Amino acid sequence: MKKFLKFLCSAAVLCATVAGGIFAYKKFFAPGPFDDDFEEDSSEEEIAERGYVSLSPSEEKTAKETEESEESHEEASKETAQEEAAEE
Repeated sequence: MKKFLKFLCSAAVLCATVAGGIFAYKKFFAPGPFDDDFEEDSSEEEIAERGYVSLSPSEEKTAKETEESEESHEEASKETAQEEAAEE
């Protein structure tokens, strides 16, 4: 019994030592997930060349899109009516 308790305590001390080593490595030596330097990745030249998109569409595009959506809606309603007639 005495040898078993000695083995059990030795195993517990060994596990605690390994866990402490892993903790110390992660705390002091491992790089963190947010340690990336984003300034190195981007360049100011790319930002200066970037264009901006207008949030309000032009009137010509809006009128064309409205006509196209109305036509597609009419076609869809015709197809639905034909399918309903075919089912009856």
